[in-house]
Amino acid sequence: MNDQKYAEKQVYKVLIKAPIDKVWSELVDTTRPRPFFWNGSWDTAAIAAGNAYRVSSNQGKAVAVIGRILEMDPPHRLVTTFRLTALPDPPSRVTYTLEEKDGGTEFSLITEQVLAGSKSEKSMASGSRFIVDNFKSWVETGQVTFGARITLAMYSLMAPLMPKTMRAENWPLDKAE
Repeated sequence: MNDQKYAEKQVYKVLIKAPIDKVWSELVDTTRPRPFFWNGSWDTAAIAAGNAYRVSSNQGKAVAVIGRILEMDPPHRLVTTFRLTALPDPPSRVTYTLEEKDGGTEFSLITEQVLAGSKSEKSMASGSRFIVDNFKSWVETGQVTFGARITLAMYSLMAPLMPKTMRAENWPLDKAE
């Protein structure tokens, strides 16, 4: 019997003034670090259902997130498991949806199956807002918000102090959940 309690599903939405195909391609781009993902890069054989992924940073030396791509419906939906490597919490579920609207694309980030009261719950709540706000700014202007640029500069300075649990050698792709 599983007596874990999950936090309520959280939905973060924003209207991005760009065509859906551009928004989708920015979301799934694996060719360079993504500033709205804290300068992390998708690391996967391919963005495709069933594949494991990692979000690596610091020139591939750190892995912040591991998971598995559960569903793909380009350019409308991407569903993944999601586990923060710095925390001992079980994986949760993150869904990205894109819907064409007048004036652009409605982008939603949805978190589910997050352990209630966990450090992951708190981290994902603030992280989701960061992603949504900065993804919008990135797609529309080519840069993240001023506050995000300051945050990313601080993260870069703190990179040598990353927890040992986040070292890339601890998280090969086949260890993704």
